[in-house]
Amino acid sequence: MDQRYRIPPLAMLNAFTAFARTGGIRRAAAELRVDHAAISRHIRDLENILGTPLRDKETGTLTLAGHTYYSRITPLLEELATATADIRNHTPPLTITCAHGFAYHWLLPRLSTFRRAHPQLEIMLRPVDANTAFHVTGVETDNHAHIGYVRDDAPLAEPRNTRSMIIARPDVFPVAAPICLTELGGQPRTTADLLRAPLLQEEDEAEWKLWFHAQNVACTKLPAATRLWQAHITLAAARAGEGIALGNIFLLGNDLETGHLVRVQPTQTSLREVALGAYLLRASTATWEKKSLITFRNWLLEQVELETQNTSTLP
Repeated sequence: MDQRYRIPPLAMLNAFTAFARTGGIRRAAAELRVDHAAISRHIRDLENILGTPLRDKETGTLTLAGHTYYSRITPLLEELATATADIRNHTPPLTITCAHGFAYHWLLPRLSTFRRAHPQLEIMLRPVDANTAFHVTGVETDNHAHIGYVRDDAPLAEPRNTRSMIIARPDVFPVAAPICLTELGGQPRTTADLLRAPLLQEEDEAEWKLWFHAQNVACTKLPAATRLWQAHITLAAARAGEGIALGNIFLLGNDLETGHLVRVQPTQTSLREVALGAYLLRASTATWEKKSLITFRNWLLEQVELETQNTSTLP
């Protein structure tokens, strides 16, 4: 056999695609249920076979070669999985990838209602890094769809042969644990007073700046604060009383009902309702018209409508 066409071992390819899909060595290891050292070894061995680095060791992200290789082999691996499932007379599940916060706090608690209504359809929920690029999540292949939050100020680059729709544009508002507000002396007097409070940030201060701008509060730079990378981690810090976070109804779960978090509402100024972005459902054009995704997205829109109707009853 021509050496040029020798295929690397499947274990290496699975390790590499899991890393590219999840955005981390340990997350890939958890998904494949192996030790993280095995993932590192497989990726290193694959790089040796290919003769080029696939992972930037300094940033932990894919190199350009890694992105290209992933985008080309993923459809082939998915086709292999589909062919195997077909020969077993088994319909592959519809895989839904989405950010951890949305998955854990909103979608997961509702999936049981979907299963009861559609027992013949299998859903695989796969949380991924909120900042994982759309083209490295695997959603461009058959039987995959992705739910992601896109801020209004972010350029939306739609990959080729994909379809998308907005499923929700939730209001964003500040929340804090009761103990945090107590330590701050109670609710702030004005919206501008929040600039003197500990504001919990994600990877940067952009969302807070957009929110203050929408409230007509001048804000050029926020006080130094811990950056926590993702919204669900930021809200976890807020529950622990570490500071004030921005949240929405899809990330808060039942925190407002239980009192673990309360809305921050200045006593002398009213907060404007602000939506800084939207949750989008995306899938390949081929998957978009499949019965399984049509059924899921109709159900998803129904659940979002119910959530929106119930929002007015929250404290």
